[in-house]
Amino acid sequence: MEDKYYLAIETKPNNYFPINLLDLNIASKNIDKLEELDAFTSKYSKEELINLIKEANLLEITDNMEVIVIYNEKNVIRKSPVLTKENVYNMWSYLKVNYEDKNFVNKIYNFLKNKIDSESLNKIKNTNNQDSFLKNISSLPYLVQRKLYFYLNE
Repeated sequence: MEDKYYLAIETKPNNYFPINLLDLNIASKNIDKLEELDAFTSKYSKEELINLIKEANLLEITDNMEVIVIYNEKNVIRKSPVLTKENVYNMWSYLKVNYEDKNFVNKIYNFLKNKIDSESLNKIKNTNNQDSFLKNISSLPYLVQRKLYFYLNE
């Protein structure tokens, strides 16, 4: 499961049922890369994804169960929100609007402090303009960017 990401249903707290998109008859190949999975699920609403899973009859599912993305990080199964039509990844406009807010930028630094190497963090810290700041954030691994997005939107 290392470096692989799966659409899943959280059936109970910390109990996940991975979904093979091929079982839903909506994909032509199995998708296990996060960027591809995000691009794919963003075409659907949460309700549409749940209905597709119900139609495939893979498990008993209710409308209040969470559709999530699961992955392995440091030998622990982690979960992350799934991107859908309602929950779209658009961090860049948010970063542009709030770039001048020092508290906002400090929140980003504090979040990234233990997630990226010190050289990358220093590049972000020592940025003197918005374009460089955005470029340095965009050079981070996709998973880190995605975690930052959800952290900023909590």
